[in-house]
Amino acid sequence: MKKLIMICAIVLGVAGLASAGPTTLITFDEFPVGTVISNQYAPLGVIFSVATYNLPVISMNGAMPTQPILRPDGGPSTYQGDFWMQFTTPVVEVQFDSGYWDSIGSGIIDVYGPAMNPLVSLSNTGTGVELISISGLGSIGYIYFNSVADPAGGDIDNLAFTQIPAPGAILLGGIGVGVVGWLRRRRTL
Repeated sequence: MKKLIMICAIVLGVAGLASAGPTTLITFDEFPVGTVISNQYAPLGVIFSVATYNLPVISMNGAMPTQPILRPDGGPSTYQGDFWMQFTTPVVEVQFDSGYWDSIGSGIIDVYGPAMNPLVSLSNTGTGVELISISGLGSIGYIYFNSVADPAGGDIDNLAFTQIPAPGAILLGGIGVGVVGWLRRRRTL
């Protein structure tokens, strides 16, 4: 019985480690200020694309607590604009700093599943910098960020996300449970 408990604990520990991918953090200091961002972060799991005007740009914004930031390039306005984030592998949790918001409710953050099914629509609930934390929605594939309605616009920083585990990790955990069951049936445990 002690062997069975020990093997189950090991299998559950390995499965637990494999059940959530590592959290990826992007601080936007990986490229020089002024860099137009599109697929540079694809190896880390996210692609940025145009929504209305232009691709987002790495920039400085003294109103944000850390530098540099990623800002929309809204054409006529420097910080007002919108862009898309597409995760190359679906994620289960996303966090980022957003702002600096001058008006309550002026930011739009729409979250979509991998098949572009709407999951939730969020907005800033205060002025200043806000931590946006998105989880508990299942698979997240896309996020639309829009700061057009804010008088001075808004941007993001410190983007963190957790990818859904690879199917191989789930398969490995399933095999481990199967082996324990087979050994138990043979009464070698």
